[in-house]
Amino acid sequence: MHIDSFFACSNSSLDEAEVVIFGIPYDATQSFKPGSRFAPNAIREASWNLEDFSVYFKRGVGVKVCDAGNVCVDGSFEDVMAETESFLRGLGIERKSLRTVMFGGEHTVSYAVSRVMKRTHFVVFDAHFDLRDEFDGSRYNHACTVRRIAERHDVTLVGVRSCTKEELEFAEREGIRYYTAFDVRKRWKEILRELEENLPDRIYLSVDMDAFDPAYAPGVSTPEPFGIDPVIYLEFVEKFGDRITGMDVVEVVPDSEKITPTFAAKLVVEFLCLIP
Repeated sequence: MHIDSFFACSNSSLDEAEVVIFGIPYDATQSFKPGSRFAPNAIREASWNLEDFSVYFKRGVGVKVCDAGNVCVDGSFEDVMAETESFLRGLGIERKSLRTVMFGGEHTVSYAVSRVMKRTHFVVFDAHFDLRDEFDGSRYNHACTVRRIAERHDVTLVGVRSCTKEELEFAEREGIRYYTAFDVRKRWKEILRELEENLPDRIYLSVDMDAFDPAYAPGVSTPEPFGIDPVIYLEFVEKFGDRITGMDVVEVVPDSEKITPTFAAKLVVEFLCLIP
C-alpha cells in the first residue's frame, strides 16, 4: 500500500460513505509558485502522521469516509470542469446527502466544484479577493475564482489582505461580504455573531491555504504576510460545522518539510471529527 493513495481516515466503501474525499490535481494558471497539482497525494501522505482524534473537539472521526481518488485533469480547464461534473454526479451527490472534501489543486478547481453544487453560500478563507474578471487573458484563472463563484452563489470572504482597487470596489458595489485579516484579529468573536445571523443552512467552505500566515503555511502558491491564525478555522467549523455541506483545501504547494500538507490534512481531520 502507498500511503499517498488514500486519506488515512478513509474507513468505508463509496456505497456506504457519508463523506467523500477526492482530489483535483490541477495548477495550470498559478502565477508565482506552481506545484499544487502534487498537493492531493501529499495531503494524503501527511494524513498518516495524524491521529484521527481531535483534542480541540474531544472526539474522534465517527463518520464513514471514502477517498474516491482524483479527478482526471487532462486537457483544458473546460475539460476539467466537465470531468469534475461527471465525477461528482457519478458519486450520486444529488441523490444522497453526501458531504464532500476536495483537495486542490489551484483555487480555480473550487469553481469547478461550485458548478455542481445546489444553491449554497460559499465561505472562502483566502488572502486574496480573487475577484478579477480575467487575468493573463483568462476568465478561468486562480485570480478570478471568487468572481466566477459569485456569479452562481452568495459569497463571504474571510482573511483577505491583498487586492486591487478595482476588486475592492467590485466587492463593495456587489455587496460581497468580506472580513480582512485585520478585522479578524480585532473582532473575531463579533464577526462570528454576525455570520451566525447572516449565513444560511447550507455552507460550502473553501480554504485557500494562503489565508493563514506564511509562518503556519509556507508552502502555498502566493504567500501573503499578516495572515490569520489556524485557531480561527477551528472556531469557525465549531460554530458552523452542522451547516457545512462540503469543503476544500486548495493552493498547497508541498514544501520540503511537509509542513503545509500536514496542516491541510489536519484541517480535514478536525472537520471529520466534528461531524456527528
